[in-house]
Amino acid sequence: MADGLLGIAASGLLAAQRALATTGNNISNANTDGYNRQRVETSERDSTYTAGGYLGNGVNIDTVARLYDNFLNTQVRTSQSASGGATAYNQLTSQINSFIGDRSASLSAPLQSFFNAAQDVANDPSAIAARQVLLTQGDSVAQRFNVLDTQFNTLRAQVQQTLSSDVDQINTWAETIAQLNTQIVSQSASGTGQPPNDLLDQRNLLLEKLSGKVDTSVMTEADGAIDVFIGNGQSLIMGSAYNRLQTQPSAYDARADDIVLSSGGDQGAIVVTHALTGGEMGGLLKFSHDVLDPAQNSLGRIAAGFALAVNAQHRQGSDLKGNAGQDFFTDPTTPTDGWFAKQTNGGDAQLRVAFDNTPATATTPANTPAQLTASDYRLDYDSGGNAVLTRLSDNTKFTDNPAGSGGFQVDGLKIGIASGTAKAGDSFLIQPFRTPAGTIQAALDDPNQVAAAGSPSTGPGDNVNASALVNLQQTKGMLEGKASFQGAYNQLIGEVGVKANAATLDNTAQKNLLDQVTQSRESVSGVNLDEEAANLVKFQQAYQASAQLIPALNNTFDALMAAVRS
Repeated sequence: MADGLLGIAASGLLAAQRALATTGNNISNANTDGYNRQRVETSERDSTYTAGGYLGNGVNIDTVARLYDNFLNTQVRTSQSASGGATAYNQLTSQINSFIGDRSASLSAPLQSFFNAAQDVANDPSAIAARQVLLTQGDSVAQRFNVLDTQFNTLRAQVQQTLSSDVDQINTWAETIAQLNTQIVSQSASGTGQPPNDLLDQRNLLLEKLSGKVDTSVMTEADGAIDVFIGNGQSLIMGSAYNRLQTQPSAYDARADDIVLSSGGDQGAIVVTHALTGGEMGGLLKFSHDVLDPAQNSLGRIAAGFALAVNAQHRQGSDLKGNAGQDFFTDPTTPTDGWFAKQTNGGDAQLRVAFDNTPATATTPANTPAQLTASDYRLDYDSGGNAVLTRLSDNTKFTDNPAGSGGFQVDGLKIGIASGTAKAGDSFLIQPFRTPAGTIQAALDDPNQVAAAGSPSTGPGDNVNASALVNLQQTKGMLEGKASFQGAYNQLIGEVGVKANAATLDNTAQKNLLDQVTQSRESVSGVNLDEEAANLVKFQQAYQASAQLIPALNNTFDALMAAVRS
């Protein structure tokens, strides 16, 4: 009987001691990231049958349980991914919205100054000073296009740099999670039957951080390891093995890198750029595709349209020396290396891309600017060698005209094969509006070259062509004849502004949702210091009560022995 009572007392002491230690551990880790509250779980020992009934034998310590809700943690990871993407998208969209809408740095003022200067030349076409001011204002317009384009390219470089940094961070976390998988499986199978709570907390915290970078899906194996998938189900972590992400120059876009998943197996590197969603990486890629590319293309379209229209009109006039007018700005119809890229399947075709520059007449302006569409294009050659052109902004497809020629006249562009032969599988990415805003420059440096007069000139006071240049300000020569140059720029500001406003609202909503699900999880897994303080008192009293059993047992035993001796 004494052994039984001592065993009961000892089990109570040990249970209370373990509960006190666990409570202290909870308090110590109250502010530790990723820590899940722990609790000692106990059960009643098997009782002993006696003639007087079953007698209890104390308490068993079953385990130190980690208070973890898988459903809530999945919700947190999902919200973490959505919030990370919304934050990145909102920050960058707000930056574009700020600099294109800034009155002191936008295109509006230089455009107005240019046409004001053209009006001054029309008022006094023989004034050299007025002509010089027009040249200066033309240079200012070109420089403002250049500055805005530089800001777009700076954001593009920022996106690529952040993506590269995210790739490195994800690889580090993937390696660590794979190592934790190995340790968790080993310790879980060691024979103790107890879960390694600290390792599970570390792994879960890394999963949350990983979800903040890219959307993930997680599967738990029977042995306790987890598998992590990204994109369209591409495997990032499989138990103790992991694949690495890396960046490499895009096969298409020289200004962008592709993100590839390298498995090291037969499949080699798989391009996952367009499959990645959610998290900071998903937000960056969405920003590039939905905001940055369209905005830079729109600015490039305005630059190209402006240069085409002014050049076409300027060539209709005569300069102060009676010579035919020249291009006022550098010719945007000349392709640059940034216009297109090729992903070949063995063909040696060289692409020809140019603006369909319909000449202006004395009464009819150039029609090309109105046709220009702020889009990229892709030219593919199918298995039959047929050419199909896709306008990527809306996925509209065009067939060559005439059939079999491989040539296209679409949206003010002429596209075709300059030399060589295209083969099935050849593909070209065409970006005609990615460079004009960055390359436009004023082409004239002599005020005498300003073609203010008509052709032929009627004399120094002839202002026919200068007046026609002024009229370009109000001419709706952009957006299919629906907007002027300023109107087209205002539309760009409006489109980005709408996206920026929506991004701000979505970012706020996603943050609120993340806060809500995090609070729900904390109510289950978080440490409440008031509750832990109460537990300290409770378990301390339990310890003291169990301790009292021992002297009580001694007193009872002494009394029994005294009675026997007497």
